[in-house]
Amino acid sequence: MRKHLSHILLVLLAALSIQICGCGSVEKVKDIKVTSVGVESYSFSGLRTINAVLALGIDNPTFAFKVTGLNGILKYKGEDFAFYSADTIKVDKKCSKVYDLPCSATLSEGVSLRKALQIAQGNSLEGFTTDVEAKVKLKSGAGTTLKFKDLDLQKMAEGK
Repeated sequence: MRKHLSHILLVLLAALSIQICGCGSVEKVKDIKVTSVGVESYSFSGLRTINAVLALGIDNPTFAFKVTGLNGILKYKGEDFAFYSADTIKVDKKCSKVYDLPCSATLSEGVSLRKALQIAQGNSLEGFTTDVEAKVKLKSGAGTTLKFKDLDLQKMAEGK
């Protein structure tokens, strides 16, 4: 399950970075890359919630920006699977470095821990989609709220 959480946040941060097109050069924004993702630490909070700190490598050849209020719903085969959120991440301008990103995910009411573990053992994002919302702000204060619905995580992980 924590592997899926790291994949989801990796894909979402990349998608959010690319969507800042109105704030600068489109070509440079497309050059923002998530270079690595790893789980620094994780802990369970009861039987339904996992808290984690992801080590997120980002190569940003453009302007500084901040992503706040990142939260969403993870769906498996169209059914709510988990609710997730991540803390604020401030990405430095013209920098390539690893950022710590605290986040958490809580299983939806209809999902048992047993079912979640069975799905997580598959090590595949097939069947997973997500709805996500986040606020992106530049250092100047300009920003926007981004909303995405039914993003196919398998296709995004494959770069499609």
